[in-house]
Amino acid sequence: MRIKLTRQDLHECEVLGRDTVKVCKMQKFTPRLDTPDENRVLSNIQGFKAEYAVAKILGCKLPTLNIVTDGGVDLWVEDIGIDVKYTKRSDGDLIFDDFDSFKADVAVLVATTEHDDQVTIVGWLDKETFEARAHDHDYGYGARKVVSNDELFGIESLWTKVVDARYGVH
Repeated sequence: MRIKLTRQDLHECEVLGRDTVKVCKMQKFTPRLDTPDENRVLSNIQGFKAEYAVAKILGCKLPTLNIVTDGGVDLWVEDIGIDVKYTKRSDGDLIFDDFDSFKADVAVLVATTEHDDQVTIVGWLDKETFEARAHDHDYGYGARKVVSNDELFGIESLWTKVVDARYGVH
């Protein structure tokens, strides 16, 4: 599902991305990857775009700046914790460093597109299904837990789960 972000969304994502990198530098946090600052800024902006898109379609609060950590949960919708992962590749995979890094209830994979104001929501998995489907893969910086994008659930089924949690009779 392709999502178009508004000019306001894009502005807020840029501010959040730049602020995140600036705060990390001021706190002397060591970056995860050795990349130039502008790449870190761009990466953070893309991450916030992904989070904004997911928040908008699921009707939850937009992400905010976290100084220390988000605890592995980017968004909350009802009582469901969501970790939004983004990839620069339309055929990218859902990746975690290890199973313990998957702290949320579900993870949603979002891909950048050729249009700066659009992202594609690739799919999602709950933690249990991720662990059952994951395999090890080394992208050149150590083995990671990976599920290919064609093994993800469509975002419509997460939306249905959210609506059921919000309005369903239990």
